[in-house]
Amino acid sequence: MSAPSKFTGLILASGILKGDPTVVVLEALAPFSASVLSSDLMIVRDRFIYSLLIEMSPDHQEAIAEDLEKITATGEIDVAYEFAAFTPLSKIGTSSSPYEINLVAAKLSPAHLFEIASLFNKNGTLVDVDITSTEISSAARYIVRCSDSEKDSLKRAINEYSEEHKIGSSLLAKDAKRYGNDCVLLDMDSTFINEEVIDILAELAGLGSEVSAITERAMQGELDFAQSLKERVALFAGQSADILQSARDRITLTNGAQELVKAVQATGGRIGVVSGGFHDVIDDFLAPLELNLVIANRFEIIDGLLTGKISGPIVDRERKAAVLREFSAGSNRSIAIGDGANDGAMLEAADIGIAFCAKPALAKIADTKIYIRDLQAVLPLIGY
Repeated sequence: MSAPSKFTGLILASGILKGDPTVVVLEALAPFSASVLSSDLMIVRDRFIYSLLIEMSPDHQEAIAEDLEKITATGEIDVAYEFAAFTPLSKIGTSSSPYEINLVAAKLSPAHLFEIASLFNKNGTLVDVDITSTEISSAARYIVRCSDSEKDSLKRAINEYSEEHKIGSSLLAKDAKRYGNDCVLLDMDSTFINEEVIDILAELAGLGSEVSAITERAMQGELDFAQSLKERVALFAGQSADILQSARDRITLTNGAQELVKAVQATGGRIGVVSGGFHDVIDDFLAPLELNLVIANRFEIIDGLLTGKISGPIVDRERKAAVLREFSAGSNRSIAIGDGANDGAMLEAADIGIAFCAKPALAKIADTKIYIRDLQAVLPLIGY
């Protein structure tokens, strides 16, 4: 005898916070034979988003829909819903595995959450959802069970949706060891910090337009990085080394950088910076963070003046990839984060390559993308 048909109802409500925002939705569902599979409430300032996944009879679809639409008609709460066939976990079989889908954006609207959940219903079984928010970003974590073929289809669908709506996303195996003893390596300029150090130095030296033009072409992949760096550094010949301290005073950490460092190190992982910039500027600035590794270029300085040359081997795209491979030896996973073409080889060498507010050339090859300037967004995307 076959198991009776079962359905799920995915309900998303949002509005201005007045008392308990869950009461109105639950009151509408109370007369029906239904059980709650998952429920989450996110409150941001004076507004809320309430998600509810229920198991229900397909015979009640129309009646529940009518009652939910009455809630929206009052004008105080917006409710979206979708009903779909549901396969109990006990009936899924051994070919199905649990996966974790993570989404991060400046804002995840009810429409986003509703549309994403609809993708799950077509490519597996939604098991759980959790939504959190900070002042800068919102994150959603879904647990979905699906077969290998469904996983590939789901990943394509999530990637396409994320790209269209500028939402960071990742799909991780839920039963794998997802974090701890990770190796995380970041680019410095415009990634770990908000600025491009060489452009600050150029401004201080009165060389802004000349240097920034070369920098942009290199970051877009139009110039070989090593050669372009030599050309830019040559412009500084004869400048006082005092401008290095002045530049150091102007750089700022990207939001979430400290939190990312603490989270990775707290789980036994290592985190570092590999930069096409300069030790002379960043070392003292980074010292309080106690990073596990800092690799960068150095200016040649003689008698307190910049010679216009680089001291030692240049940190270019291939050197960054080599540093990642060496730094990540023995780690659970290697994770690389950058924003420009010079980070391409590093991201390709990593288990997870993340494009952070990146140039198009890098975004094309990244495993996932972050569209907001918040390095804490990395954490949910790698399973933390």
